[in-house]
Amino acid sequence: MVPARNEVETVASVVEVCRSSRYVREVIVVDDGSTDGTGEVALAAGAKVVRRDVGSDGDGGGSKAHAMAAGVEASDAEWIVFADADLLGFQVRHLDAICRPAIDGAAVMSMGTFDYRFWNPLVLRFPPTTGERIVPRWVFEAIPPERLDGYTIELTMTAVVAKHRLPVVARVMDGVTHRTKRDKFGLLEGYRRTWRMFWDLWALWRVYGVRTYLYYLRDLRIER
Repeated sequence: MVPARNEVETVASVVEVCRSSRYVREVIVVDDGSTDGTGEVALAAGAKVVRRDVGSDGDGGGSKAHAMAAGVEASDAEWIVFADADLLGFQVRHLDAICRPAIDGAAVMSMGTFDYRFWNPLVLRFPPTTGERIVPRWVFEAIPPERLDGYTIELTMTAVVAKHRLPVVARVMDGVTHRTKRDKFGLLEGYRRTWRMFWDLWALWRVYGVRTYLYYLRDLRIER
């Protein structure tokens, strides 16, 4: 499931990777109020496209969390694979490696992080904000409606898994990056949005607390 808002440059390649994975039955792209033809490009690439009426639930600028919820609702799958629409260098081998531990029963949540090279060992142990992950449907449906809040959704999913003391697998997607907010909105606006995002994520993780994070670390296995 791919939430997408104005990602016309990269959404087709992400759809193609997802469609090529042995673990993916259907690719759903949720067009979260795009104005650049993202939905049309995703449809042409072979995805099922769900279009959100942005603003219908008070999120005039779009909401990643509500887009993901719309995608889950449009699927009957028991396992949901999430991927962001702005990935660069993303390949089928990355997605298959993320899915395998969950399908084999080794993890309830399996994730892939961007390749930060020197920083990878540290990033793998941070509270994970990566959008590339697989979870059972019930994990997403266990999120309270008031927690379906924009880009903090990944931390919220992690908190659900950690509170249930469930096994997690993480790995680096070697060579994978993404189009940053600076690429999308320009230097100043991009930095402003990036700092606001990190502030919101930090504020949310303080709500869940250190104990939840320690449970997450205890049940985390890092694969290479």
